[in-house]
Amino acid sequence: MPDIWKQLRNYRKLKTLPSGDRLLLRPLTEEDEEDLVALFARASDQDLQYFRSDAGDPEVVRSWVRSLDLKRVFPLVAVVDGRIVGEAMLHFGEHFHRHLAWLRIFLDHDYRRQGIGTLMLRCLIDVARRVGLQQLYAEVVLTQPQVIKAFENLGFRHEVTLEDYFVADAGLASHAGLAPHAGETLDMAILVFWLVDNSGVF
Repeated sequence: MPDIWKQLRNYRKLKTLPSGDRLLLRPLTEEDEEDLVALFARASDQDLQYFRSDAGDPEVVRSWVRSLDLKRVFPLVAVVDGRIVGEAMLHFGEHFHRHLAWLRIFLDHDYRRQGIGTLMLRCLIDVARRVGLQQLYAEVVLTQPQVIKAFENLGFRHEVTLEDYFVADAGLASHAGLAPHAGETLDMAILVFWLVDNSGVF
C-alpha cells in the first residue's frame, strides 16, 4: 500500500489569484521557521487573541516548527512570491478522538477575501478524507458571522453554541462593539463537518 503520509508531505495545490499572482499551498517544513515567524509578526493584536498559544511570541512559533509532526498536526501554508501569507492546520485527535480533527486557519490581512482561505479549507478537508477521518471541528466566536458563514458554505454545520466560552481582552471587546473592558466573555459557535454519515447506525 502507498505511504499516505509520504504522499501528504508532497501535497501541492496551485492557483492564480485575481491579482495575477501565483499561489502555492503546501505543507509547512522546517525551512519555513523564520517565514512563519514573520507571518505572525504581521498579525494584529485582534487576530492574535484567537490563538490558543501566544502566536505573537517568535519563540512560540519557532517551537511549532521545531516540533513538526504531520501525524499530530498537519500545517498547510499559503505561499505567494516566496512569502508565507497564511497557515491552516488540522490538529488530529488521539485515542477515542482519533476519528476527528480540529481545524484552525490564519491569513495575512492583505490576502483575505481572495478565495485563499476557502481553498485552504477545501484542501484540508481533502487531507482529512485521505487519512480516514470522520469529523472536522472548528470554533468561531459569534462576533465573526462572516467566518461562520464561510464555514457553512463549505458544508460545516453549526452544531452548538457555547455561551461565555471565550474571554476577550479590552481590544477585542471594543472591536466587537461590546463593553470595552478586559474579561468580557463571548459565545462560541462549534461547527462540524461530517466526512462520514453515521446517522441511523445503531
